[in-house]
Amino acid sequence: MVALFGPLWVPCLILCVFGLALLIIELMLPGFGVPGIMGILCLIAVIVIEFLTASATTAYIVGAVLVAILILMIVLFMRSMKGGLLFRSPIVLKDKIETEAVKPSSGSLESLIGMKGTTVTPLRPSGIILIDGKRYSVETQATFVERNSEVTVVAVDGTKITVA
Repeated sequence: MVALFGPLWVPCLILCVFGLALLIIELMLPGFGVPGIMGILCLIAVIVIEFLTASATTAYIVGAVLVAILILMIVLFMRSMKGGLLFRSPIVLKDKIETEAVKPSSGSLESLIGMKGTTVTPLRPSGIILIDGKRYSVETQATFVERNSEVTVVAVDGTKITVA
């Protein structure tokens, strides 16, 4: 082993395993942070150590093997995200919005003037109201209206609905 991978093959092996473990941890965390950077630095250190202590050919072979392992890890991770163990994990969000959002034309909104609705969210000054079972995004003339309050549509300007 010493002749093939140089005198520092044990620390290189430890760095390699540690770097791959950090990259696996990074795959499980959102964003790109400290474990990913440290994992990449560990793998680069393995290649540099092999280049300095063994030979350039050994460093290239180790680098190619590490790249192949990383590609395999990414493929397995993506496959697991689509329906495997990670997909069933509670940290993966699977919620879907069942209703379709429809943008009404401004002509259909004119008919809302004078109608009464109930606030679904507090209006500060904008929020959502419910009129005849449909949700509308509105603005109020006041600065604040409590949730579950009754409001009346007083104006429609394009797609902007104003309530009082």
